[in-house]
Amino acid sequence: MTIERAAVQQTVIAVVEELLDAIDSEYEEAVSDATWLIADGGFSSIDFVQMTVMIEEQLGSKIGFQDMLMQQGQYVDDLTVGQVVDFTVDRLTHPQAAQAAAPVVAPAATPVDVTGPRVTEEDVAAFSRLIKPRRVLPATGAKNKRAVFILSPPRSGSTLLRVMLAGNPALFAPPELHLLSYATMNERREDLSNEHSEHLLDGTVRALMQTRGWTGDQARRFIADCEDSGMSTREFFGVIQAELGERLLVDKTPTYAFSEDILRQAEACFDDALYIHLTRHPCGMIRSYEESNLTRMMPLLMKNSEFSMSALAEMIWLVSNRNILSFGESVPAERWFSVSYEQVVSQPEPSMRRLCQFLDVDYHPDMINPYSDSKSRMTDGVDSASKMSGDLKFHLHSQIDPNAATRWQQFCSEDMLGAQTLDLVANLDSSPASVRL
Repeated sequence: MTIERAAVQQTVIAVVEELLDAIDSEYEEAVSDATWLIADGGFSSIDFVQMTVMIEEQLGSKIGFQDMLMQQGQYVDDLTVGQVVDFTVDRLTHPQAAQAAAPVVAPAATPVDVTGPRVTEEDVAAFSRLIKPRRVLPATGAKNKRAVFILSPPRSGSTLLRVMLAGNPALFAPPELHLLSYATMNERREDLSNEHSEHLLDGTVRALMQTRGWTGDQARRFIADCEDSGMSTREFFGVIQAELGERLLVDKTPTYAFSEDILRQAEACFDDALYIHLTRHPCGMIRSYEESNLTRMMPLLMKNSEFSMSALAEMIWLVSNRNILSFGESVPAERWFSVSYEQVVSQPEPSMRRLCQFLDVDYHPDMINPYSDSKSRMTDGVDSASKMSGDLKFHLHSQIDPNAATRWQQFCSEDMLGAQTLDLVANLDSSPASVRL
């Protein structure tokens, strides 16, 4: 197969230019093979992921970029545009390499030295004041029929779990809906319509595209009418459910866990809702949060904070899990299921079989093949896969990676965690959703 390097180069440069514009990079030179993505363009890890997803989408081929971005278990320090072009050309020329690509196995764990102050309870109180309060939805009218909610902090593996559940024909698991946090569709639009969070509006768009066979524009026009009419988010949940027949709606929106008041709306709005508490070891979540530079994309968190990124991540983990556990005390045990990210990636089939039993649906083997059929699993985004609501790093893999459960041990250790976080880790470790392996 003959691959024209010039054509690939043109595609890569166009993608890089689009991303540089999106992140307001100060780089003003013409993008060329010699352009360094970090040193010149100011890319973060999430920008690398967006770049690779956009390249694969525009070329219509799975490249397997994880082998380019990770070497011996660690991310590369920087890449030039020319290196990206050459890697892409090589993979297009030898597609079997992309098919065989798998996440690199990490070397033996070497805990790092930990310095600096640990998070205190006073820090947690200050952090909690940064979270925007949410209006409680009015508890009027008939409840919607049963739905399923995945409850977890961000960066806990909820995108992978959602896509696995989407492989079951008895379930409908769209990208993050961001509905429960708002009273009305118009309030939701006003809060999320900014450069950092506008992509979070697309989960509902993608859901309507899937259920009604609409284009993105058709779905957006319909949602705009719902917003202009003052439709409640409870009603909009019902609009989605009306198209599902007997399928269960699964809502995976990690920011729900930022507020116990938000979580309680699930009980107010749905008849006997089911809850999946997804846990992950805090060090794994912190590492993932830092890699993705998630703070700049957080719609519910004030950006001007004196906390370090790792401290913010730890407090998000702690506050979210505290809220989930407190809320769970009021939910009957038969409607509550706990599972850990570590279990999902190391024991995918047993974990999915237990989940199916809890949800009262038949197990389906496609559930443990989450990287197949991107259209039906809604991992392709609305306009571009790079704008998929959820974890873009999902696209870097071609199969479930059990090493992802403990890879954080190369970079950090529990010694960095505050006493209150360690207490909760110990509590979770003794629960059905063990966060250690």
